[in-house]
Amino acid sequence: MMLVTDACVASALLRLLLLGTQIRCAHSFASTAGEARTDGHAQLAEVDRSHLPQHVKDSFDKYGHAYYCKVCAVGFSKEKNYRQHTAGKRHQQIEAEQTTAWQDFVADCPTWVEKEETNKGGVDVITQWRNSELASFPHDHSCIQTSLTVLDLSPMQRARFWRYLRDSFGKHFAELPQIFHHISLHSPQYLRVKEIFETCEAFKLIGDMIAKDIDDIDSIYDLACGHGLLGILLAYRFPRKRVICVDLVERQSHHVFRSAFVEVGESCGSKRPLSNLKEYRVADLVSVEAEVTRSSFLIALHACNEANKNVADMARGVGAGWAVMPCCIRSGLYLNGGAVLDHSSEDRYKLLCGAFAEANDAKVVRKISRRITARPILISGWSKASEKPSGKEGENDTLPRRLLRRGAMPPLIG
Repeated sequence: MMLVTDACVASALLRLLLLGTQIRCAHSFASTAGEARTDGHAQLAEVDRSHLPQHVKDSFDKYGHAYYCKVCAVGFSKEKNYRQHTAGKRHQQIEAEQTTAWQDFVADCPTWVEKEETNKGGVDVITQWRNSELASFPHDHSCIQTSLTVLDLSPMQRARFWRYLRDSFGKHFAELPQIFHHISLHSPQYLRVKEIFETCEAFKLIGDMIAKDIDDIDSIYDLACGHGLLGILLAYRFPRKRVICVDLVERQSHHVFRSAFVEVGESCGSKRPLSNLKEYRVADLVSVEAEVTRSSFLIALHACNEANKNVADMARGVGAGWAVMPCCIRSGLYLNGGAVLDHSSEDRYKLLCGAFAEANDAKVVRKISRRITARPILISGWSKASEKPSGKEGENDTLPRRLLRRGAMPPLIG
């Protein structure tokens, strides 16, 4: 009889314990849900998430976040951690900067906003940009559609594209969204989303490489330049450096981009924007070899086959810096002429980029997002003779961390 009594007591205690847990959970959900409606930052997984960006929803599903700070785009499983975050200086700084995000978006790109939209509409200009958002843009196979223009995007995607420009280039290039908006008004067919992402991401990496040796570089060559937007961005960032764009065919898109930067861009002192962009030369890229010096920096973005080798050879011949993002590489140029068989196109590309980097004594190999392009690898180098002597062993093995960091661009230099 005693055993039965103990079992009954234990069962009753267990039921009470479970009931108390449910009550506490229900109370926690009700109170935090109320807080979420009050402060606008915390979002519980059970709350309607239809207004949130897809990458935020994916974060909930993957990590089970119970709290989410939309301002900083970060999730938490515990209320304590969420409260500590929102009380921090970094959160408050970002929140203060983003209180005017909607007004900035409308001022920068008024025609990218639908008439019925308001600052409480269905677009998100507040959440910080994350590269995972690239997946939300229309794709062909595994990359952003080649022909997709900014005006083809949905209102939400245009808002997020604006946020990408704002977060990627920081206060030093705050006018960049206005420049691209100007292009969308006058020549929207040239504002292709894939090319803009591709060029801007390459510009961030290459710009930092040039900034490393800014005092030793006096000229920049954008070879096989196509639309020439990379050369334009570099000329805009480094207004005291001479920039030359070279391609076999002169593109109207180059003149459209250049005009927009001149009309909407900001001057550097007494210099008008792009006054240092000397010319768009219609010629074979090897035609510049005679004028390339140790103080030059040579670039080729998505050049083909021998063109990448020519760029590296010209630069290495005089001890200049160089950077290429190969589009395609013939296996016969490397691997002692051997063929690469039974590999996917992507594996073949990676293997041959590695062979190219080894053959040309590359110092840095980086990449942009694979969601932007199937050819995302950037290879760069400089002559050993041109490296500055260092008092510390290994100091020149890699670029300084401050130049490799992700995020907003550093100030205008040189």
